[in-house]
Parts: sequence; structure tokens; C-alpha cells
Amino acid sequence: MTIKFESQPLTHLKVTLLLETLTTGKVAASVFEFPSCRVEADNRDNAIAQLQKNFLERLQQIEAISWDVPVDDLAPDWMQFAGVFKDDLDFQAIMETIRNERLSTDDTEVDPSYYQ
Repeated sequence: MTIKFESQPLTHLKVTLLLETLTTGKVAASVFEFPSCRVEADNRDNAIAQLQKNFLERLQQIEAISWDVPVDDLAPDWMQFAGVFKDDLDFQAIMETIRNERLSTDDTEVDPSYYQ
């Protein structure tokens, strides 16, 4: 099996900033995709600015590597099962029942207390 790694320049990255007002009145800000990147500041604007500054500094140390996973080498192990149920009438009936339940808008079997 040949493993191929390619380093590519990071040209664009969209991340989600999470802001939380703490009981102390401070604001915690973190990057959802990088949980260890977190700051606390006295207000929302300072938290965002400090987080952005820290995150940009951290990005200078990060390298993006794409990896082409050789699935052809894995295929023989699991492909032998592909289509094993295609002519099984019992399986088709089970799948039809599941499909109908998923598409059903009838919620009479749903216990509303579960969602409260």
C-alpha cells in the first residue's frame, strides 16, 4: 500500500467562533474547530479580537496536508458484501417499512415528555 501525502498552502479557512458570557461577567471565546484555542476577556469585542490574534499566530505554525486514502486496497474486504440482499424479498420488505416510518408525519407514537 502506497501512502501519498501532499502539503498544500492554506489559502482560506472558515471557522466558527463560540462566545460565552461567564458568571464572572467575562466573555470566553473559542474556535469550535480548534477547541484548545480559547481566551477570556472583559468584553465581547476584546474576546473576539484577542482570539483572532491568537488564532492567526497559531495558524502560522499549522501545515495543511491532504491525504489520498487508497480505498482500492480496502475494497476487496468489504465489496464482497455489496448487493448481498438485492434479491432478498424479506429484506426489501423490512427496508420498505423503515422507509415508510422515516417519511411518516404521524407522531402519535412519540412521547412528548421525552423532548421537554
